[in-house]
Amino acid sequence: MIFTSFEYVLFFTAVLIVRTFLRNFTAEKWFLLIASYIFYMSWSIPCGFLILATSLVDYFVGIGLGRIQNQTKRKLLLVVSIFANLGVLGYFKYTNFLLSNLRWGTSWLGFHLDPLHYDILLPAGISFFTFQSMTYTIETYRGNIKPCHSARDFLLFVAFFPQLLAGPINRAVDLLPQFKDRVRAKLIDFESGLVQFGVGAIKKLVISDQIAPHVDLIFHSPGNFDAFTLLQGAIGYSLQIYCDFSGYSDMAIGSARMLGFKFMENFQMPYSSVTITEFWRRWHISLSTWLRDYLYIPLGGNRKGIPRMYANIMVTMLLGGLWHGASWNFVFWGGLHGVSLAIHKAWMQWNPLGQLNRSRVFQSSWSLFSRILTLAIVMFGWIFFRADSWGKAVEYVQHLLAWNPQGTHLVSPQILAATVGLVAVHLLVQKDRLWAQEIVTRPTPIRIFAYSSLAILLVCLSATDSAPFIYFQF
Repeated sequence: MIFTSFEYVLFFTAVLIVRTFLRNFTAEKWFLLIASYIFYMSWSIPCGFLILATSLVDYFVGIGLGRIQNQTKRKLLLVVSIFANLGVLGYFKYTNFLLSNLRWGTSWLGFHLDPLHYDILLPAGISFFTFQSMTYTIETYRGNIKPCHSARDFLLFVAFFPQLLAGPINRAVDLLPQFKDRVRAKLIDFESGLVQFGVGAIKKLVISDQIAPHVDLIFHSPGNFDAFTLLQGAIGYSLQIYCDFSGYSDMAIGSARMLGFKFMENFQMPYSSVTITEFWRRWHISLSTWLRDYLYIPLGGNRKGIPRMYANIMVTMLLGGLWHGASWNFVFWGGLHGVSLAIHKAWMQWNPLGQLNRSRVFQSSWSLFSRILTLAIVMFGWIFFRADSWGKAVEYVQHLLAWNPQGTHLVSPQILAATVGLVAVHLLVQKDRLWAQEIVTRPTPIRIFAYSSLAILLVCLSATDSAPFIYFQF
């Protein structure tokens, strides 16, 4: 059951209708909890028991943190929570990766082991709900929130269906209090949520799913295509993953808003960023801020000297890359962004062109150059993120950088049209504005025109088959 399916529309409509007629607040929360588990178990019934078990561990850890004053025992409880969450995540996501690398390492030392591989089903959304649950125990340990004494509310916080499979990673301090009071969506909230859901559906069905077949074809055998086609593939995947993931986030945020709940924004036009640092403030915001607050800062942040700061950046981004998948491609992707962030920090501290900033001509030229450089780094990284293997990623980059004219020449109308459309949007729309929230305040004729345009795009240009969201695999 995915957001773009007819089954989800029926499911969400049923949730809206039943919840409307429930007069008892306790019954309403039980209903939302049961609905959330039904939604998740539509993917896998055994995985539903997994999320229940890990959630209960963190619930009881939180209760213990509220009762125990001894600091050593409180740290031990926090370790139990972190070990339980990361242990489950590590087993399901990284067991085969570690075994394959262990075999490679021992063969390099002269020992030969038989291949080891276990058929382990990766639970949908495990990277997201483990990180979300950990925000509760960490913030309870820090004393920033009080322990939740309702197992029902805590289970609902972890498993709330709009954000369960691919975020945003909502923090306990933001979402958990919303289950204490009975919330209802006002008409303007419902309209805003419906618009944001529609925008997300257009990103997914009209853009991402339409260009996906050509992107898959190019990345499947990069050695068969000329450099221009490979460039299209790199641009196409950059657009595909952005529209796919931000589209999911928009639909999740919109679904929650139609129910009266508020999630944090997860994307803010990241491809309009001037620097790589700004890109990470606008891309997958819930993860980037999670890594900053629960990994980078606890490691020391920028408080323990320049060399340590750069090391902390690299560790954070390498682990962030590994979070995305058990592959050296993802580690390289995280390392590339870590190096880029470190270089940008060093450049800002050095500031060799500071005197030239007084010139408007220089500012405009440098801003354009910086935008192009940032996009080039991001697109280069996406090649390794998308490639099926390290070898294919290297092959892709070699043929692209050498600008090899040999091979099949493919012109994808879908990729070219999506590129023109996304560039136009980024040029015309101010990057800090939230269109879905602003449009509902406009005069009625403007809203009717905007909503009609959204409906026409969905009806006329949607892909016939909707592919699973890319981030479901993480």
